[in-house]
Amino acid sequence: MRHVKALIPSIVTGVMGNSVIYLIPLLVGGMVSDRGFSEQQAGFMASAELGGYALATLLTALLLDRVPWQRMAFAGLVAMIAANVATTFAHDGQTFALVRIASGLGSGILAALASVAIGQTDQPDRNYGFLIAASLLYGTAALWGLPVLLARYGLNSAYWLLVALAVAVIFVVPSMPAGRAARNERSAAVGVSGRWLLSAAVLLSILLFWADQNDVYAYIERIGNASGISEEFIGFSLGVANLTGFAGASLVAALGTRFGRLLPMLFATVINLVCLVILAQAVRPWTYLVALGAMAVSWNVVNPFQLGILAGVDPTGRALALAATVTGAGLAVGPAIGAIAVGIGGYVAVLWAAGALAVFSLVLMLPELRVVRAS
Repeated sequence: MRHVKALIPSIVTGVMGNSVIYLIPLLVGGMVSDRGFSEQQAGFMASAELGGYALATLLTALLLDRVPWQRMAFAGLVAMIAANVATTFAHDGQTFALVRIASGLGSGILAALASVAIGQTDQPDRNYGFLIAASLLYGTAALWGLPVLLARYGLNSAYWLLVALAVAVIFVVPSMPAGRAARNERSAAVGVSGRWLLSAAVLLSILLFWADQNDVYAYIERIGNASGISEEFIGFSLGVANLTGFAGASLVAALGTRFGRLLPMLFATVINLVCLVILAQAVRPWTYLVALGAMAVSWNVVNPFQLGILAGVDPTGRALALAATVTGAGLAVGPAIGAIAVGIGGYVAVLWAAGALAVFSLVLMLPELRVVRAS
């Protein structure tokens, strides 16, 4: 997997696996308006699917050295296809939840395998940048196109689209790696217990990183509203932020570790902190837009390097398979931290909490940066 073309199967598989993260917020509304579920029920459906996703990443980590990766990817796609077809016929809450869990299981397998496969490449930081950039393009297309599809053809149209995409991805599965590559020489000097301690620190860093993001993201509309910014401009700003996030991931894909890992991660974290300070004030619309855009760039610069470092300290790939689980945990924890903070000191406290999470996330990476040198 030394050439970019060899990455395409893993990137396509990863985007398909992570589609659950991008689509669920858009599908929850359809569950309410089209299926007649209450907002609470729709929330439980979303949690059920993400629960299946998390469980599958754990199972994949255990099976990496026992089952060929191509076979696991095929099983994940079949599960997604069958579950999404079944969803179009499921109308009662219990059946709907069960088939969404099955779909989440398929998604989690694909996401974990893609993460591990890209971690075995020569330039994992750069290649994770490609994966994240492709995922953001997919998310942007969903953000713009799916509401139109749902309004015109109903909720089932989204699930049939997922079936069609999963069927298409089946054709790239034979080109995926069959199994784990040879042991990574960059971490050969680190003992087994040392590797797992380092891996645990990186995984915790990733959890804090995503908690930082979702702590802010859960309240970003309210923060703009408190400054008197219109709902239309807030929505426009969020769309722009999605595109600038793509630019951040693309920057890592283009440059890789040319400037090392610490310098770009430190620079991105500083930008994040500056944006948080700006948002803590009463902001004008265009200041709000620029702060969101710059923050999205910083987030999508840090994450590929985190995954690249994890690939270096854990040549087994098991920790990389768990990265998707940790990401989901961080996404879940972030709004809870924000909820506690807003009760203590309002939106300013939410932003201070996010800043603390960003700093702690970076500090946890420092020991690993000494072990995993820029390649």
